[in-house]
Amino acid sequence: MKKFIQKIDNAVCSRLLNMVDGRIDKRICGQSLVKYVPSISRDDKNGIGGTGSQSTHYALLKRVFSHVELKPDDTFIDVGCGKGRVLAFLVKEKCPCPIYGIEYNEEVGKIAAEWATKYEQVNVIIGDALQFDYDRFTVLSLARSFLPKTFLAFAEQLERTLTHPITLIYWYDQQSAHYLKNRPGWKMIKREIVKRIHGIRIARWPQGFSIWHYDPDIVKFAASQSTSASP
Repeated sequence: MKKFIQKIDNAVCSRLLNMVDGRIDKRICGQSLVKYVPSISRDDKNGIGGTGSQSTHYALLKRVFSHVELKPDDTFIDVGCGKGRVLAFLVKEKCPCPIYGIEYNEEVGKIAAEWATKYEQVNVIIGDALQFDYDRFTVLSLARSFLPKTFLAFAEQLERTLTHPITLIYWYDQQSAHYLKNRPGWKMIKREIVKRIHGIRIARWPQGFSIWHYDPDIVKFAASQSTSASP
C-alpha cells in the first residue's frame, strides 16, 4: 500500500509541476519544453556519452540558483542546454548578464536556438561540448549532461584550458560530482539534497545539486611550490 501511495504521489506531483512548467515555457519561449528527448550518444555500459534532454523544473531551478548571484560582468553558459529550460529560467528571472547554451543533439538544440532569437542576451550553440572553449565564461551549469567518464573528461578539459576562476553549478550530481573532490583547484561551496519543494515531490527519488569554485591559479601555485621544493 505504501508503494502504491508513493507511486500516486509521484505521478500527481510530476503532472502538476509539468503543467506549471509548460505554462511558463509558453510565456517565455512560445512553446512547451516539457517533452523528454532521448540521448543520441548514451553508452551506460561504458559510462560515456550524454544523457537525454529532460527539462529541470522551474521550482527546482529557483532553489539551485538562489545560491548563485549572476552579475552584469558575468558570462553564463549551460552545458548540454537541451531545449533551453535553464536559459528560459534566467530570462524569467531577468538575469543581468549574457546567457549561452551549448547542445550536441541538433534536434533539441534547434528548439532552443529558435525561441532564443526573441532575446538579444540569449545565444545557443549547437556543437560538441568537449570541443568548446569555456575560457570566456565565468559561470557554468550542467544537469548531469554527461555520463561519468565523459564528465571526468569535461572536468579535465576545463582544467587544461581555463585561465581564470569559474563557478560550476551541477544539478543531479550524485553520479559524477565525486570526481571533483580532492582535485587541485576545485572547492565545493554548497551541496543540498532536495526531496520536496513547497510540499511537492520534485522527482521519484531525492536529488542533489552542488556548487563548485575552480581556480587555476591555485593549481599553478601548487605546481610552482612543488617545483621549487624539488632537489
